[in-house]
Amino acid sequence: MDISDLKALADAAFDHALYRKQLRERIQTDLVFTANGGMFRITPELLAFVQTWPVDELYLEDIHGNPIKLDKQTFLVRAQQHYQTVMNAWHIEFEKSKKIRRGRDV
Repeated sequence: MDISDLKALADAAFDHALYRKQLRERIQTDLVFTANGGMFRITPELLAFVQTWPVDELYLEDIHGNPIKLDKQTFLVRAQQHYQTVMNAWHIEFEKSKKIRRGRDV
Protein backbone atom coordinates (compact mmCIF):
# COMPACT_ATOMS: atom_id res chain seq x y z
CA MET A 1 0.00 0.00 0.00
CA ASP A 2 1.60 3.25 -1.08
CA ILE A 3 0.98 6.82 0.08
CA SER A 4 -1.71 7.52 -2.53
CA ASP A 5 -3.69 4.47 -1.36
CA LEU A 6 -3.44 5.63 2.24
CA LYS A 7 -4.53 9.13 1.29
CA ALA A 8 -7.55 7.76 -0.64
CA LEU A 9 -8.49 5.62 2.36
CA ALA A 10 -8.19 8.57 4.73
CA ASP A 11 -10.23 10.79 2.39
CA ALA A 12 -12.95 8.15 2.16
CA ALA A 13 -13.10 7.82 5.95
CA PHE A 14 -13.31 11.60 6.33
CA ASP A 15 -16.05 11.86 3.67
CA HIS A 16 -18.00 9.12 5.42
CA ALA A 17 -17.72 10.80 8.82
CA LEU A 18 -18.73 14.14 7.29
CA TYR A 19 -21.74 12.52 5.59
CA ARG A 20 -22.90 10.99 8.89
CA LYS A 21 -22.46 14.31 10.71
CA GLN A 22 -24.46 16.15 8.06
CA LEU A 23 -27.12 13.44 8.11
CA ARG A 24 -27.50 13.79 11.89
CA GLU A 25 -27.79 17.57 11.60
CA ARG A 26 -30.48 17.20 8.92
CA ILE A 27 -32.39 14.73 11.08
CA GLN A 28 -32.26 17.11 14.05
CA THR A 29 -33.84 19.76 11.82
CA ASP A 30 -36.46 17.28 10.61
CA LEU A 31 -37.43 16.57 14.23
CA VAL A 32 -38.90 20.06 14.52
CA PHE A 33 -42.68 19.72 14.66
CA THR A 34 -45.41 22.37 14.66
CA ALA A 35 -48.53 22.29 16.81
CA ASN A 36 -51.01 25.04 17.77
CA GLY A 37 -48.73 27.75 16.42
CA GLY A 38 -45.66 26.52 18.28
CA MET A 39 -42.53 24.72 17.11
CA PHE A 40 -41.19 21.81 19.14
CA ARG A 41 -38.13 19.60 18.75
CA ILE A 42 -39.46 16.10 19.32
CA THR A 43 -37.21 14.08 21.62
CA PRO A 44 -37.76 10.90 23.61
CA GLU A 45 -37.70 13.04 26.77
CA LEU A 46 -40.46 15.32 25.46
CA LEU A 47 -42.57 12.33 24.45
CA ALA A 48 -42.11 10.73 27.88
CA PHE A 49 -42.98 13.99 29.65
CA VAL A 50 -46.18 14.49 27.66
CA GLN A 51 -47.17 10.85 28.07
CA THR A 52 -46.88 11.02 31.85
CA TRP A 53 -48.67 14.37 32.18
CA PRO A 54 -51.70 13.68 34.42
CA VAL A 55 -54.30 15.92 32.71
CA ASP A 56 -55.54 16.29 29.14
CA GLU A 57 -54.46 19.91 28.74
CA LEU A 58 -50.95 21.23 29.13
CA TYR A 59 -48.75 24.18 28.28
CA LEU A 60 -45.36 23.52 26.75
CA GLU A 61 -42.58 25.95 25.95
CA ASP A 62 -41.71 25.79 22.26
CA ILE A 63 -38.24 26.29 20.76
CA HIS A 64 -38.82 30.05 20.61
CA GLY A 65 -39.65 30.28 24.32
CA ASN A 66 -43.40 30.68 23.85
CA PRO A 67 -45.91 28.89 26.09
CA ILE A 68 -48.24 26.89 23.85
CA LYS A 69 -51.54 25.36 25.01
CA LEU A 70 -51.90 21.77 23.80
CA ASP A 71 -54.32 18.88 23.99
CA LYS A 72 -52.19 16.09 25.44
CA GLN A 73 -53.54 13.17 23.38
CA THR A 74 -53.63 14.97 20.05
CA PHE A 75 -50.11 16.32 20.49
CA LEU A 76 -48.75 13.01 21.75
CA VAL A 77 -50.10 10.93 18.87
CA ARG A 78 -48.97 13.37 16.19
CA ALA A 79 -45.56 13.88 17.81
CA GLN A 80 -44.97 10.13 18.15
CA GLN A 81 -45.87 9.58 14.50
CA HIS A 82 -43.59 12.41 13.39
CA TYR A 83 -40.72 11.13 15.55
CA GLN A 84 -41.06 7.59 14.22
CA THR A 85 -41.18 8.75 10.60
CA VAL A 86 -38.00 10.79 11.01
CA MET A 87 -36.19 8.01 12.90
CA ASN A 88 -37.13 5.48 10.22
CA ALA A 89 -35.73 7.78 7.52
CA TRP A 90 -32.55 8.27 9.54
CA HIS A 91 -32.11 4.53 10.00
CA ILE A 92 -32.51 3.88 6.27
CA GLU A 93 -29.94 6.54 5.38
CA PHE A 94 -27.59 5.33 8.11
CA GLU A 95 -27.74 1.76 6.80
CA LYS A 96 -27.04 2.99 3.27
CA SER A 97 -23.98 4.84 4.55
CA LYS A 98 -22.67 1.64 6.15
CA LYS A 99 -22.96 -0.20 2.84
CA ILE A 100 -21.24 2.62 0.97
CA ARG A 101 -18.45 2.63 3.56
CA ARG A 102 -17.87 -1.06 2.99
CA GLY A 103 -17.77 -0.45 -0.77
CA ARG A 104 -21.02 -2.19 -1.60
CA ASP A 105 -23.63 -0.86 -3.96
CA VAL A 106 -26.70 0.60 -2.33
